Amino acid sequence: MNMRTSYFLSPKRTALMLPAGLAVLFLLPGAAFCAWASAVPEDRQAIQETPVFSKHEANASRRNPGYFTINPRSIRITLIETRKEPDMNYVRLQETPPKDTPSNLVLLDSMDNIASKTWQIVLANAPVANIDTKYATAYPLGIASASQLARWSGPKTYSYGFYAENIYGAVMIDCKYKVSYSYGGAYKGKGKYLTGVTIIPTVTSVGWGYKLYMSASVPDSTIANVGTDINPIAAMQLKLIWKMATAIKEVDGTSVYYVQGDGYFKEIASPWKQSPDVAGIKAASPLLEPEKVF
Repeated sequence: MNMRTSYFLSPKRTALMLPAGLAVLFLLPGAAFCAWASAVPEDRQAIQETPVFSKHEANASRRNPGYFTINPRSIRITLIETRKEPDMNYVRLQETPPKDTPSNLVLLDSMDNIASKTWQIVLANAPVANIDTKYATAYPLGIASASQLARWSGPKTYSYGFYAENIYGAVMIDCKYKVSYSYGGAYKGKGKYLTGVTIIPTVTSVGWGYKLYMSASVPDSTIANVGTDINPIAAMQLKLIWKMATAIKEVDGTSVYYVQGDGYFKEIASPWKQSPDVAGIKAASPLLEPEKVF
C-alpha cells in the first residue's frame, strides 16, 4: 500500500493486523514509511473524482476540525481470511465464445487481457453498480472466452479489512474487500491462465462528512508469461487505488497484488516495505520500472 496525504503524514508507528488475533507492530520513521511512495509516480487514471462536500459539512469542519482530520497512524490493511470459493458466482464473465477458433490463431505464450483494464470499485462511499462484471484476464492471444479453456481451478479469495480513524480515535472508514481470481485454465492441455481477477467490496461503512473512493487497474505491461513457450504460466499485477477525503483533508494510497496462473498470490507493495517485495517473482521487472507500469 503506497500512501500519500495532503499534510503531516509522518507515522512512526503503524499496526498491521493479522488473522487469528496476531498483530505485528512496525516502528518506522516517516521517511522509510514513504520511501516506496516516492518511488512510484502517482496514478490518477482510475480516481479522477473531486470530492464534493455540502455547505453544512464545510461549516462543521471549521467548527470541529478534529472530527474531519484523518489520523494517518490509524490507517491499516488487515488480511482477514483466505479461502476457496465454491464456484465462479463471484463474477459474471462478459465473454462470448466464437463458433470456431483455428488452433493456428492461438498464441500460447502471448498473454491477453480481453476484459477490464481500469474500473471503479467504490464511488462516493458506495460500491458501483454491476461490480461483478468488472475483472481482468490473462488468456492466450486469440482466445475470446474462458469456456475455450479447460482445467480451471479455484477460485481463490483473499479478504481484507481497510480501516481509518479520525484524531479522536473514532472509526470513520470501515471497508472490507476481497481479491478473487480463477486460475489454471489450459488450452488443449497446455498452459495455466487466469480469469475473473478482480477486487470486490463486501462492506463499506463511512462516517458522516467522509468520502471513500476505490478503483482497480491491471496495466498491460504487467501481464506476462513466467513459464515456458510450450507450457506458459500467466502472471499479472492487480493494482488497488483508494482515496478518502473530508472537507479539509485527503489521504490516498495504493496496494499491488501479484497473481499467477498456477494459483500463486502475493501482495508486493505496501507502506511497510521500503521497496516492492518481488523476491522470487519472475515477472517483477515492470514493477521495478514504475514509469512503465503506473
